[in-house]
Formats: sequence, C-alpha cells, structure tokens
Amino acid sequence: MKNTKRACSAMFVIVLVLGGWTSARAQGEITLLAVGPMRAPTAKIVANFEAKTGHKVNVTYGNGAETRRTVAKGQGLDVSLIIGPFPGAIASGTIVPSSATLVASILTAVGVPKGRPKPDISTPAAVKKALLAAKSIGYEDPDFTVAGQGPWEALNKLGIADQVATKSQVELGPGAQGISPSATNNAIKTSKRLEDGDIDIGMLMLSDMLPEKDKYDIVGVLPRTISTPVPVVGFVSTHASDPAVAKALLQYLASPEAEAIWKEAGYGPPR
Repeated sequence: MKNTKRACSAMFVIVLVLGGWTSARAQGEITLLAVGPMRAPTAKIVANFEAKTGHKVNVTYGNGAETRRTVAKGQGLDVSLIIGPFPGAIASGTIVPSSATLVASILTAVGVPKGRPKPDISTPAAVKKALLAAKSIGYEDPDFTVAGQGPWEALNKLGIADQVATKSQVELGPGAQGISPSATNNAIKTSKRLEDGDIDIGMLMLSDMLPEKDKYDIVGVLPRTISTPVPVVGFVSTHASDPAVAKALLQYLASPEAEAIWKEAGYGPPR
C-alpha cells in the first residue's frame, strides 16, 4: 500500500514538473507576422535565430497588403513585418512606433522574354524610351498587390502612365485568386506573359523573378530615382509576450547575417 502511494506521488511530481516545463516552454515562444512572398529567406533567418538563442518562433505568413491590414485591425503578433506605407498600422496602437526597424527593401526589376534584346534601363530617360518603344508591357495592379507599387511609381514619375495604358497588361495580383482566366484577361500572371512572350517588357519584384530566371531574362533593377525601394519594416507589439526576446528577434532580422540572406533572395539592404 505504501509502495503504491509512493509511486502515485512520484508520478504526480513528474506530471507537475513536465507540465511546468511545457508551460515555461510555451511562454518562451514568440510569434512573428511575416510576408508570404518572403517566406523562404524568412524561414532561413528564423531558423538561425532559433539555433543561436534557443527561443522558438511561430511564424504566420500573409501577403503584403494583408499583413498591413492585420496590424491595422489590431491583430499584430509579437513581431510584425509590414511593407510600407502603413499609416493604419501605426494609428492602430497595436505596435510600438519607436521600435520601427528597417529589415529589407523590395526592388522592382525589368524582364524580357527569353532571348529577346535587353533594353537599356540604366537611367530614367533610357527606361522611358524602352517602355514607349515596347509594343506591350506588363505589371501588377498596385490596388491589389505590393508588387505593383514600384512599376506604378515609375510610370507616373516618368509621366507616361496614360501613354502606355492601352498597351499595358495589368495583373490583378493576389486579388485575382478565384477568378477564371476566361472571365478576365487580367487574371493571367505577368511572369506567365513574360514566359510565353506575350509582352515585350515585364516589371516585377526582383525577389519574385529570381526563382523563375530560367523562364525569361532579367534585365536589371529600375533606377531608384523613379522606383523607390519599398521598405519592409519590423515592429514589436505593444502587447508582446516577451518584449526582450521580441526585440532580439527584430534586431536579428535586420542584422548583417540576415541581410546576406535577404540579398541572396533578391531583396535590397535595410537602408
């Protein structure tokens, strides 16, 4: 009888210890809201952070516009990566404004169908000449996707948005999901048009183009004077479960080690 009581007591202690350990581990986990198209480099950087610190990071991904809306609605995680502009997110009170940390930047690049002559895009004047000379161009709609912000800025700064409108194939981007290609021409991806040779010039995020570089030719990145790199900024939540660990993760996301991984994936430096 005594042995049975001792065994039960020992089991009770083990359960308490294991339960406490599991609870402590759960409390040590932090959450990260990240951008879906940046998944591959983000996963590498997070894995490095976990290996270095022993802290577990649970990552939730959403597209660029979606992450902005998520934070603006007050649903940001311990650390949130947001693609600018994000006035609603700042105004929401969900994030600590002073914690703003530039992590990387999105670059807009130019591509042409495989084997076609590569136009000169070294200066704004050269880009303007190339776009006006092209029979058709393609890019994503800035109302639906972050990838459309760079091309749209370039067209407007060059003053040719109206001139090229009739020869532009504008993809609706993520907002076109679920729309049949037979219902609208704008559901066809810009990268697919480039691959098939249906457009002369395509303007897309460099990070989106690199994985498919064998399907078309990448000319280069648009000049910064007409297409400002779009900032990817990280913030710590006002209600972070562990502010110190959240801050450490955010700093690592912008560290030189992380920058090398971002660069390899086609993103610009955090400055």
